[in-house]
Amino acid sequence: MSDIKSRLNFTYRTRFKPIQRMSDGPSPFHFSFILRENPINTLENVISNPDCFFTDIGWGCMIRTGQSLLGNALQLRNLGRDWRFDDNTDLKMTEKSNEIASWFMDTPEKPFSLHRFISKGMQLSGKKPGEWFGPAATARSIQSLVHEFPECGIDKCLISVSSGDIYKTEVEDVFNEGHTGEARNGQKDKTILILLGVKLGIETINRCYWDSIRRILSSEYSIGIAGGRPSSSLYFFGYQGDELLYFDPHSPQPSYDKNDLFYETCHTTNFGKLSLADMDPSMLLGIQITGRKEWEQWQKEIKESKIINILEMHPDDMNFDIDIDMNNKDEFDLETMCSNVSRTQDIDANTSVEGDDYVDVGALLQQVGGTPSSSKDDGFQDIQCKKQNIMVIGNACCSNTVGEIEVEKVLVEHDTIGVANPLPIFR
Repeated sequence: MSDIKSRLNFTYRTRFKPIQRMSDGPSPFHFSFILRENPINTLENVISNPDCFFTDIGWGCMIRTGQSLLGNALQLRNLGRDWRFDDNTDLKMTEKSNEIASWFMDTPEKPFSLHRFISKGMQLSGKKPGEWFGPAATARSIQSLVHEFPECGIDKCLISVSSGDIYKTEVEDVFNEGHTGEARNGQKDKTILILLGVKLGIETINRCYWDSIRRILSSEYSIGIAGGRPSSSLYFFGYQGDELLYFDPHSPQPSYDKNDLFYETCHTTNFGKLSLADMDPSMLLGIQITGRKEWEQWQKEIKESKIINILEMHPDDMNFDIDIDMNNKDEFDLETMCSNVSRTQDIDANTSVEGDDYVDVGALLQQVGGTPSSSKDDGFQDIQCKKQNIMVIGNACCSNTVGEIEVEKVLVEHDTIGVANPLPIFR
């Protein structure tokens, strides 16, 4: 239990420094607040300042699990895996653990506070105060906050908001940054936090991913998973059989101005269990590596993973020289064209989200000549496809010796489906 108690656990808070609501955003007053907080406190807050949030009850759980994920990454980086909460023999380590927890206090001045998460959520993901964060918004906020606070000890945060793809060139760029030639010897190892937003099913997790999830959580480089049930985020840090162990952020605690009081409330031995069969398929995976040695070792660990993919470079960094002659199908080079299109994003503090996030695939097909009309195609009309570098190759493009090849399925708003008899589309 000492290992569990040593982990940071962030939950709903009440009566923190007010957060101004947006005129077109959610109202701070909600019936659920009265049920879950002291009614007198709620009414006092509403009467004194009706346009401000004083609690994140009902909407801040994903932010809190994101804080837990980040906080335990910082503990791992600064204190090591063997540090224990009840071990006061090393005063320096105890003071550092106290300092790390203080970075998450609910005040605008703290680097990883709820207030700072909300500010980044508005800037990078269009999230207003009182709106529920998803894995993507949480990952973007963490990345930007880490970038703005290098004192935390993490040199770089790499994220992918829609896949488990990691690119070797991006990791190597971090290790090589500021190092030249023999000067690399003697330089401190760089620490990289990797956040992967994935969806492993439609309504529940596909069973084919269960073993990969257990392997991820059992790794010494894992810092946990922020996920849970639909609209109810939990922080997972281990597993037992087919059940995942988690901290629940939905138990409100009061905010504290003094760090010694706050510190005690960030550690607990209370945890729950959730079956993999009941877990929501959308989640944020956290991995942290320090130095090339750990990077090489972790690559070996996840070699058989069905969730995480290590690729050489991002497709945007590849140079394509393509001259397709549709009348000479045997010369069509499939291996040159095939590439994974999901992107590991590296967003700095000034990056914002594109507004028009979906594109009508049907319209694109019509522009290039359309496809023969048939009852087989009816199920694929007017779909809304996530905007990304999509390449669809039909069987007509393939040599008879190649056989049926599905290069990439089309990612729509919620599901991944095939496209019947497509023409080639390149973006």
